[in-house]
Formats: sequence, structure tokens, C-alpha cells
Amino acid sequence: MKRLFFMLTCLLAAVAVNATVTVTGVVTSAEDKEPVIGASVLEKGTTNGTITDFDGMYTLTVQDGATLEISYVGMKTQEVKVTGTQHNVVLQGDAIAVEEVVVTAMGVVQEKKRLNFAVQNVGADDLTDGKSANILNSLQGKVAGVNVTTGGGSPNSGSQLIIRGVTSISSTQTNEPLVILDGMPLTGGLGDINPNDIESVTVLKGAAASALYGQEAANGVLMVTTKSASAGKLTATVNGSWQFDTPANLIKTQNMYMSGSQGFYKEQTKNGWGPVLNPVGTTNPAETYDNVRNYFKDYGFYHKYDMSLSGGTDKFQALASASYSNAEGIVVNDYRQKVTAMLKGTYSPNKYLTMSLMANVIHNTYRSAGSVSGIYSWPINDDIRNYETETGDIRFLYYADEKADSPISPLYSRYRDEGVNKSTRTLLTGSITAKPVKGLEITARLSMDQNNYHYDGYTVPRFSDTNLAPEQNITDPYLTQEQLDKISKSLLGEYSYSQSEGRLLTGNLLATYHLDLPKDFGMDFMVGGELKDRTSISSSMMGRDFVIPGVYSIGNTNYINGTDDVKLTHTQRRSAGVYGEIRGDYKGIASLSVTSRWDWSSTLAMEYCPYWYPSVTGGLILSELIPGLNETKDNWFSYWKIRGNFAMVGKDAPAYLMDRRFTQYATLPDGGYGANASASVGADIKPEISKSWEIGTDIRFLNNRLRMDLAYYSQATENQIVTVRVSHAAGYVLQTRNEGSVKNQGMELSLDGDIIKQNGWLWTMGVNVGFNRGVVTALPEGMVEIQGTQYGDIFPTAYLNGSTTAISGKDYARTADGRIICDENGYPTINPSKSVLIGNREPLFSAGLSTMLKYKGFSLSLQFDGRVGGDVVNVTGRGLWSSGMHSAIPQYRGRQVVWDGVVAAGTDADGNTIYEQNTKPIALDATTLTNYYYNVSSNFLEDGSYIRLQYATIAYDFAPMLKNVKGIEGIKLSFTGTNLFLLTRYTGSDPQVNASTGTAGTGAAGIDNYAIPNTRGFNMAVQVTF
Repeated sequence: MKRLFFMLTCLLAAVAVNATVTVTGVVTSAEDKEPVIGASVLEKGTTNGTITDFDGMYTLTVQDGATLEISYVGMKTQEVKVTGTQHNVVLQGDAIAVEEVVVTAMGVVQEKKRLNFAVQNVGADDLTDGKSANILNSLQGKVAGVNVTTGGGSPNSGSQLIIRGVTSISSTQTNEPLVILDGMPLTGGLGDINPNDIESVTVLKGAAASALYGQEAANGVLMVTTKSASAGKLTATVNGSWQFDTPANLIKTQNMYMSGSQGFYKEQTKNGWGPVLNPVGTTNPAETYDNVRNYFKDYGFYHKYDMSLSGGTDKFQALASASYSNAEGIVVNDYRQKVTAMLKGTYSPNKYLTMSLMANVIHNTYRSAGSVSGIYSWPINDDIRNYETETGDIRFLYYADEKADSPISPLYSRYRDEGVNKSTRTLLTGSITAKPVKGLEITARLSMDQNNYHYDGYTVPRFSDTNLAPEQNITDPYLTQEQLDKISKSLLGEYSYSQSEGRLLTGNLLATYHLDLPKDFGMDFMVGGELKDRTSISSSMMGRDFVIPGVYSIGNTNYINGTDDVKLTHTQRRSAGVYGEIRGDYKGIASLSVTSRWDWSSTLAMEYCPYWYPSVTGGLILSELIPGLNETKDNWFSYWKIRGNFAMVGKDAPAYLMDRRFTQYATLPDGGYGANASASVGADIKPEISKSWEIGTDIRFLNNRLRMDLAYYSQATENQIVTVRVSHAAGYVLQTRNEGSVKNQGMELSLDGDIIKQNGWLWTMGVNVGFNRGVVTALPEGMVEIQGTQYGDIFPTAYLNGSTTAISGKDYARTADGRIICDENGYPTINPSKSVLIGNREPLFSAGLSTMLKYKGFSLSLQFDGRVGGDVVNVTGRGLWSSGMHSAIPQYRGRQVVWDGVVAAGTDADGNTIYEQNTKPIALDATTLTNYYYNVSSNFLEDGSYIRLQYATIAYDFAPMLKNVKGIEGIKLSFTGTNLFLLTRYTGSDPQVNASTGTAGTGAAGIDNYAIPNTRGFNMAVQVTF
């Protein structure tokens, strides 16, 4: 009996010790007295918690006497001691929202109000709302001063992101920002990363923001943070997404004229310069074909599936995710399959030590869309889809005198040739953080970004070398011996294989120390160093002329040229840097910081290493300094900060410039190596140095409901690394040296606010505006431009005293006020110079607008972007004029017009030419249109202004309805339309285009060179959380 009494006493004591209580309540906002939906209610010190429902209500069972932590984004966290079963909570707004804690240089997390430079953060929802497979495209219109251009509508088209304009004008120097993923620098870009794995992207825009990252951060930094696990129960999330993509804004061609010349039918032609196909009165009209539309598929299909698991304890948290996606483009056999897997874990055995590891593997299998230039000249009376004969042989449009010039439908290559690209990218990073004493934190990090790639493909023979014709005959596909000897052996079939491996290894050691001083002063110290080793190896081989028909392997080829077809390349590049920062702070009101960095690079001579650059930043929160400023009625003036900074940052040189280059020459008697006289040499190269200053202000109104950030900046980049021609007496043709300067000035405005926030409704809107002017202020003596890639006679270029993104080419002869000068016969005269400054691809300004409407579980998100100004070179349209296929040709061809220009009418007393209006008509036949319109580059510059609805997303979150459903915590269903409308005067497919997204220097943005048309997409997505 005593034993039983003792056991009951212990049990009651245990129950008393572990007594629980169920607490209920309502969480409301002090600002509008409305319920706060989705607020976090957590039992302090545990993982036990819940969120509030549509009415702001919560129910949670906790230990008696526990403390509740109630938090919500943009509001101050409150703690409530449990003293009963009912606790209603009113949350106060925070002048600086909780979400404005951002990741800055070296991965240091700081409140935005402590930063004294321009920085913008884009969260997970904003990154994934538009359902873009490439995360870079999701930043367009969301960050002021950031410009994203794409290579077209293929799933394999690249994207290029530029922050605050072009700072390096050499084609060997990139202008894209450094990408940092969870503290590790990337060498392969960001497009591979699964968007659903990303928590946020922080854009560090100025030199002061990025200077600590050194020479690779001269163009800014994208700080990418992936999602992490939290302590608590295991959570699983599954996503499915399905999208149809249709061609948007396909180019129209003329549908009146067939192939020929000067209005007459002519054999062996592929154009639209022949006679009218169906003259007036034709009783049996011939069928015409829209071959541009017929080449592209009706739609492409993209589907993607994700799964993630996360959870952990107070000491260990882990997250694992995997995804599969398959994108089929609007071109036949243009596809990309991607598989990703990420594992991320953090272990803290005690409060002094934290270890973390992240592994991310991305595997791609794809085939690109190839060139589509041939479809725009295909004659209207032939169906481009008819690419084979009934027997399965190649169908030639016609047999040319030179058989190699006999055209075949571009679709033949898409269906019969093969080519598979495969790449595997491995990202690994591990870090150890120690906190041995109060205020001191030491982090060591090692990371690797490795990419393995290979290509395997072949083209089937277009001609045979086994059945030869005794003499030339244009009625069959057989070659004569003479033709066989002259044609490219690739037309007899070609096999190619290539592989490469690139690796970036980075080691970083960082120490920070915070020191509290008397009288509300504080000091922060940072010191660190890093080492980088970048290596690559690539090899390729190619064979031509298959011996046995239908056997496609390199062992079955006749021709392998050892110097051209078999290649092996090794590269290595090393760099090191040490850096430090000292920061002082007073009450969080005033702050001043100074940074320094020293860099070494293997691409520079040792006499120029290390090179040093500093930065100084300062900020003052006036709303805290001026009494009563943030205590106005209704908190009208909530927050006001001013900031300013000055910074320098360097950029090293391209690799392998310090010595002569040698190459293997097949023409040498022994097939050996000789000096490459055309290779650039630069033994005395210094780093490019950018000097910038920036001033800005951050202002909040109406209890933080309206927020504005304004910045003005100026950046001058000197010691431009450029390549110039030199006297042959030097022993080489080209020399690389430091000559030239570039200046960028601009302004950025970010404005966002909560327009409606009451009765369960939330309507927010944000606007970003960026303005930049890039000017070339100096070039080597005798040079007026640094040209980029040539497109016919048009060059993207950096022009002296002109834009860093200018356009040069041919133009008409003009008067001082810009009027075209015509000759006495009424024909326009053409300026003999081939390098006239004719345009500028940089817009006057670019902007983005985002808005979101929310009511309980329903949400509607819209994203617009656009720009004013900025020329686009319509190379595609120029090709249509050349081939007689432009849709405007029926309007002008064969008509008489008077060219809008002037003709010389004598001279005045001072000998100046007097001009009068041209009145003589001329006939617009094929010759005139070719010689006086097509041959003038400036005719194909168009205004690139546009407004686009990037996407509209309607979503419904069923989570509050599932509170009593076991096993399912949330279901979210969304429908998204992408690229829904485009308002522009540009006559091509899309003005936001880039002919080569990997091009450095002045770049290829604003060059429309037969790009795959962008698509309009319709997406449905489901997310389930368990």
C-alpha cells in the first residue's frame, strides 16, 4: 500500500512538473487593427509552434508557464508569458522590416539600415512567380540598374545580366557580376541552379558593396542564398509544374513574289525577287506557304517536378532536394533535360562551433536549336516541311551548278542529324565557424565548382563520293570528280566529339570581431584572405566523309586533319587576396567603415602584384537624430537615412598575354610549331581600376507603408585593357596594353508600398527605375572605337566620346543638320566611311513594375518591365530585304518614290554648298532596294522601347483550410501566363534580345541576329507540403 501511494505521489508530481495548457488567441496589427494572417506563434526554446488562420486566430498546447514568441514579417517580435488560456496579441510595425536583413560581402548578414551602399534583395516568391527556368530572367524588372537580355526563346538560350552598364570595353573582359552561392564563388554562372532551391538573391551594385570580393567583383555581385532547414519536425514539399509555350511575335514575310531576279523567274534562286506568283485573274492560283510559321512547332512543352525534405534538432538541421525538368522548345528536337540534387546540413555541437556542408549536382542533357537564318529566305511557293523525297532521300530545292550550293530544307538537319550535349556540374562547399570568445567569429571555407561536359554528334552525308557523274548535270544530285575535289568534305558526312573539364577551387579564411565601447559606441573588425585556382582541360576530334553508309563513328571517316581536327588545350589561372574592414557605429544612428584589399593574379607581372584598393562608406539615420521627425501624426515620416561612399576596385588581365604564343602549322615542313604573329602580346599589363562614388537616401512614410530608395552614382574605369594594331617591325601584329577610360553615371529609384492593408485585403506595388550613361572618355592614340563582333558591316562598338554600347556602320552622306544628300538623279548618296557612329544600344532608362493583390488564400501577381530608347539592330530584317522576303516589299517594289533628302543647288558667297529639297522620283526595283537601302546599315536601326507584361500569376493557398487534416500542412495551386503582351514599335520579334550572351566587352545586347522567337507560356503548378 505504501509502495502504491509512493508511486501515485511520484506520478502526480511528474504530471505537475509537465502540466500543459492549451492557449488560444487572436493576433492583430496595431497599424490597421486587422487580423494578421500567417503570423508565427512559437513556444520559446522549443520547436513547438503554429501559425494564425484567416481570422488571425491560433491554438497551441504548451507547457504551463511557457513563453510565447509571436512574429510576422515587417513587425516587431513579441514575447508573452503564458498565465492563462487566452492571450490576444497586438503586433507593432517595424520601421525597417524584418525581411530587410540581407546577405552582404563575405556572407555577413546585416540589417539593411546598417548598409551604406546600394543593395536590393529579391525573395523566393518573387523569383519563382514567373516560372522561369533560368533564375537570371526572374531578376528583370525587379532590381533598379540591372539589365537582363536573352538569346531568344529556345530552352537552351542564354541570358546576360549587366549591373550599372559596361565598365570594360575589350572583348576579352567580362562585364557580368560575380556570383556567390552560399559563400562560394561560381565560375559557371547561375542559370543551372534550381530556382526552387533559392531562398533569396541579393544584388550588390556599387564598388563599395563588392570591393571586398576583389578583382572578380568589379562588375558587382549576386549573393545567392539557398534554402535551409529549421529545427523541428520533418517537412516535405512536393511541386509539379506544367507549361505550354507558343511562338510569340513571329516575323511575317511577303506572300506575293516567287524566286527569281529582276521580276523574272530564274532557275537556281532562293529568294523573293521573281515574278508575282498569282497574278490578278489567275484561275488556278498556286498554293503559298508561310514557311516561317511552318518551321516552328505549334507549341513547346515544359514540365518540372521538385521534392524537398527538411528538419532537424537544435544541434543538427538538414535539407535535401531533388528536381527533374524537361523543356521541349518550339524548334524540332530543341530540348533540355535537367536533373538536380542538393544536400545541405548544419551541425552545432555547442554554442562555440558550427559546421556546414552543401553539395549540389546538376546534370543536363540537351540539343540546341541551331541557326534559323535559312527559313527566312525560303520561297513562298515551296513547303519547307517537305524535306525528304518519298524514298526517304534528301529533297533538294534545286540542283545548283556547284552541287555544294544546292539548298535543302533546314528541317532536314533537325530530323536527320544528331547531336547530344551532356554536362554535369558539381558544387561543393564546406565551412567551420568558431566563436571562441565573445564577439569573435572565425570562419574557414573550402569550395569547388566543377563542370564536366561532352558532345557527341554527326551530320549525315548530303552527297555521295561513290556514285560520281561523268559530267556536270543539274538534274541529279551526283557529283563529278572535279566537284568532289572542291567541296567541303563535311558534306560527305561529319562526326565530332569533344569533352572538357573546368574546375574552380577556393579557400577562404575570415575573422570578425565586435567590440562594444562605452557611451553607445561599437566597433566591428573584419580580416580575411582567399586563394583561388582555376583550371581547365578540353579536347576535341572530328572526322569527315563516312566510308560505310549508315555507320556514324569517327572510325568510319576518311579525313582527319591532325592540326585542325584533333585539339587539346590546358589552362590554369591563380589568384589570391587579403582584405580587411573596420567599422564604427553609434547607437545604430551613425556609421563609418573603411575597407582595404590587396590582390595577386597570375595574369599580371609580379611587379604589379599585389595591387591595392580601398573603400570608405558612411551613413546617418536622420529620423533617429532629429527629435520628433519619426513621431509625426500617423507616423507620416517613419524613417530617413542618408548614405555615401567612395571605392576603388581592380580587374586583372586575360590569361597568357605576357609572352609570345606558338601554334602548330600544317604548312611547316615538319608540321611543327611557330610563333603566331597575329596573337596579341602584352608583357606590361596593369589591372584595370574603377573609382566610384555614390550618394543615396532611404526614406519610409506612413508607418513604413511607403518605402523609397534613391541613389546617384559615378564610376570611372581607367587602364582599360585593349588590343591595338602595331607595326610589323615589332614582330607581331597585335599588342595588348593599358590605354583607355570609361565613365558610367546614373540614378536608381526603388519605390514600393502597401496600398491597401485592411479587412483581410493586401495590395502592394513596387516600381524600379534605372538610368545609366556609359561614355568612352579615352582610347589609344589614333583610335576612335573598340569594335565587338561584326554583323555584316555593322559593329557593336565602344566609340570615343560616345557610348560604351554604340553601333557603327555605313550611313548616307548627310548635311550638317542630318538630312540625306541625293545626287542629281534623285538617288541617295552613301558615306564612303565604313565606320560611322550610327546608334546607341543603351536605353534612356529602364523600369519594372510589380504588384500583388491578396485576400486570405487568394493572390494575384503581375510583373511588368520596359524601357525607353535604346537602338536595336534588326539583322534579321536586313536579311529579309536582301532576299526579297520582307513583308514591306509588296508595298514598295516596282513603285516610284521621291527620296526624302536634299540635292546640291550651288554655293553661297562663302563657298558653302546650298541644298534644296529633292523632287526627282526613282523606281524601287530589286537593284535600287539592294544598292540604296539594303547596303546602308543605318536603315536597320530601330527604336527598342517596349512595355511587356512578363507574367501574371493567380494562386490560391489552401493551408488554413487544412489545419485539421492530418499529414497535409498546405496545398497551393497557381496558374501563370508569361510574356502575355508586348507593346513596341520594333518590327522584329523582340527588342529585348542579345545575339551572343557570352560576348564580353561592348557585348551583343540589342543585336537581333536570327534569334529563336520568344514564347508565350501558360503554366499550372501545384505545391503540397506535408
